[in-house]
Amino acid sequence: MTGRVSASEIVTQGLLTGLIMAIPAAAQAQGSGGPAPAATLAQAAPASQAPAFSPELSAGGNGPVMIPEVSVQGVAPPNTLRRGTGIDRLPDSIQDTPQTINVVPQEVLREQNVTTLDQALRNVPGITASAGEGNGGVAGDQFRIRGFNAQNDLYTDGLRDFGSYTRDAFTTESVQVLKGPSGFALGGAGTVGGGVNQVSRTPHLGNSYDGVATGGMGPFARATADVNVQVGETSAVRLNAMGQSSHTVDRDGQDQRRWGFAPSVAWGLGTDTVATLEYLHYEYDQATESGVPVVTPFNGVGRPATEYGVSRKSYYGNLSDRDEVTVNRLTARLSHRVNDWLTLSNDFRTSWVDRDFAYSVPGCATGTTLAAFNASCSGQFLAGRNPAVALGGGTGGYSQETWGIQNVSTANAKFNTWSLRHELTAGVDISYEDTDRVSRNVVGTRIIPTIRNPDNNYYLGFTSGSALRNTDLTNLGFFARDRIWLIPELSVIGGVRYTRYNLDYSAGNRGQAPTTDISDNRGFADPNASLVWEPTPAQTYYFSYSTSTTPQGANFTTLPFSVNPNTQPERNQNFEFGAKVGVLDNRLGLYASVFRINKKNASEPLGDGTFYVTSDRQRVQGVEAGITGRITPDWNINANYTFLDSDITSSTTAANVGNRVQYVPKHAASIWTTYEIAPRTPYNVTLGAGMFFRSQVYLNAAQSAEVPSNLTFDALVSHKLTENLTVSVNGYNLGNALNYDSFFSGRAVPSAGRTVLASLAVSF
Repeated sequence: MTGRVSASEIVTQGLLTGLIMAIPAAAQAQGSGGPAPAATLAQAAPASQAPAFSPELSAGGNGPVMIPEVSVQGVAPPNTLRRGTGIDRLPDSIQDTPQTINVVPQEVLREQNVTTLDQALRNVPGITASAGEGNGGVAGDQFRIRGFNAQNDLYTDGLRDFGSYTRDAFTTESVQVLKGPSGFALGGAGTVGGGVNQVSRTPHLGNSYDGVATGGMGPFARATADVNVQVGETSAVRLNAMGQSSHTVDRDGQDQRRWGFAPSVAWGLGTDTVATLEYLHYEYDQATESGVPVVTPFNGVGRPATEYGVSRKSYYGNLSDRDEVTVNRLTARLSHRVNDWLTLSNDFRTSWVDRDFAYSVPGCATGTTLAAFNASCSGQFLAGRNPAVALGGGTGGYSQETWGIQNVSTANAKFNTWSLRHELTAGVDISYEDTDRVSRNVVGTRIIPTIRNPDNNYYLGFTSGSALRNTDLTNLGFFARDRIWLIPELSVIGGVRYTRYNLDYSAGNRGQAPTTDISDNRGFADPNASLVWEPTPAQTYYFSYSTSTTPQGANFTTLPFSVNPNTQPERNQNFEFGAKVGVLDNRLGLYASVFRINKKNASEPLGDGTFYVTSDRQRVQGVEAGITGRITPDWNINANYTFLDSDITSSTTAANVGNRVQYVPKHAASIWTTYEIAPRTPYNVTLGAGMFFRSQVYLNAAQSAEVPSNLTFDALVSHKLTENLTVSVNGYNLGNALNYDSFFSGRAVPSAGRTVLASLAVSF
């Protein structure tokens, strides 16, 4: 099963066979002072034979030969290691990049009928989701990568996706997760465990018309359209649109309504100068969900109340607990190939995110002692009683406006110094983000629910409150990295990113002087270095070292901090050994890595949900391995496994030393595989199966609360009725297991029960 490649995934690939045939002509052209004609290389081999190649070869002892890059648009390789990153700061293929990069390709997104970014990331083990930090909540997409907060590490096409909200996948071509500190390749501040980058669907040459209608249990109804029209020899327009109305199976109160459209236009496709302009408008209105409370029986380890007989349907909010979001985003990208060795690009984005948010945070009524806590909730609960559930912070909600702007200018140069070949990347990254939040006061009487039979069938009103928060964040970054080939098989990479970070944060009440007024203006440098050995074009072995910095207040956009003005930022180090190998004629890719991340000056949550920076040190080390591509032409597989050994190595709370880092599972695995029976015949059937596993995690550093392991089985049956019409049936959580989508220190959100959806897809 193959798919189209959007303009954002057009990658520079070498035609290995063609290069061998073209060497004499290239050498002759080089000797006469001119480069080898691009047409000669393009005609030398078909696009299906397109492994990555080095743009410079030695020809018969006549010195290095500069081979111009060739842009090829066609079918995306099933082995995702052979694809480009789509990020200008990382110009090589994923195979050649000395870093673990997990890719969820379009084929998998389509087969699994993925609708949100969160669903896509189930395919990447080592990522957990938070139910929203405390003190007003952030909710939306809140991920932890390798156990570390990635709240501000969400990107689209290599640019920051400003704001906190739940992202739909209707414009997504693929999803990439760059593991480890990635300050150079992404945004500078943050990116401890890694960053998530969504690759957008953008215009391509040729016409295509696609639509999908899905319905099923919940009830669930969704329709998407994807139309691409070529309007000139090198230009095209594309429109993606989506509408959805649904309710989560076996979860009371969990309804969602969303819609959006994303037009885009591209000029210069297939030429040296390509410009793309994209616009996204996206809205949703959905019930907020903060989960079920964690209870602690007999002074033991706390677990979600659903582990002791409470129905997973239980919802402790009310009809007024809503998350209403409007997103408007404009992106402009320009790439110009100046000559055979220099390419310049400029990426620009501005976005506005408006949000009205309210939710109810459940917990057990607490007393002054642990015994009182257990008696008021856990003791009565285990005796079969029905105690009241306390409602914590954030119940008033807020209105929030976020505006952001970013511009990244990048130069990629390939040149020689004597006998050494270089690939230099350098540029400037500047961004500004402004967030204004106003509290909302409740009008009406909130009904305190009981743990077994919550009453949520009532409305509350809201008025604008007096509590205000304002955050202004400015980042100015300069980055440079050079890759030098010592010999054709061995290269070294060295680079650094310098970031100037400025924060202005204030909080208080309307009409009064701010009660909190914090400014932080500092600069920091994050180096990275790698040693890469490539004995053949299908083998890459590497060692990498990288750092990242998270200054205080990096997450002020969504919650307050308790900080000392002299507090040093978090500092993070990553060491990684890895291998990426293509087998079966590069149809199948294998990867593995061993890594260690050290963090000092860790941010830890306080009891009221705010955060503070400590002198604690944390370490997460582990192993990742995976398979991507096709075992046979009809058998596709994407499988990944992660082992994470986490440890608090130093803490201001002595009892926590040696404990695991909260929210970090020891084991996580995912597998998705499909097999085509009798393809290209009237009797064709595609069968798919998936397994997603996450082991137990602790919810705090003291290891006094936990969420048990998750295990989910999914399946797909698909039949192509005609060349243009396909019917599919997807089953999710077929074992109807009690799992948890996300969690925080005192609560967890149960997953949907068994769900079956049917889809009808049309494609021309």
